[in-house]
Amino acid sequence: MNSVYKTVLLDHFHNPRNKGDLDSMDRVKRGSNPRCGDDIEVGIRAENEILESVRFRGRGCSICLASASIMSECTIGLTMRQARHLVQQMLDWFGDTISEAPSNTTLAALGAVRQHPARKKCVLLAWVALDETLEIK
Repeated sequence: MNSVYKTVLLDHFHNPRNKGDLDSMDRVKRGSNPRCGDDIEVGIRAENEILESVRFRGRGCSICLASASIMSECTIGLTMRQARHLVQQMLDWFGDTISEAPSNTTLAALGAVRQHPARKKCVLLAWVALDETLEIK
């Protein structure tokens, strides 16, 4: 794993952004991976289809929590449509449908995990939960 990417992932694990209380969120969805014990809730608050707040809480491995932190930072300020597009890009990237990371240097750090198939679910758990919050009408 590239040391720069490892540093980014460890920073997001040890200093998670937007982790905590979800009481003020408009929508919350839970993602769980019983195989490894990851259990994450993702909440959003939107105004005029723009994500004003994206937060998460839960427990999981370092990859899962770092990914949730990165996801929250990368999606605040996006429209709901843009966020869904970014989620799809992540799913395609980790599903090997596309080979290039979405154009964001922080997201590129997650690419270090792509070569470990067993860890892909750890990366995508929060992203899938976010996608589900964006589906609620």
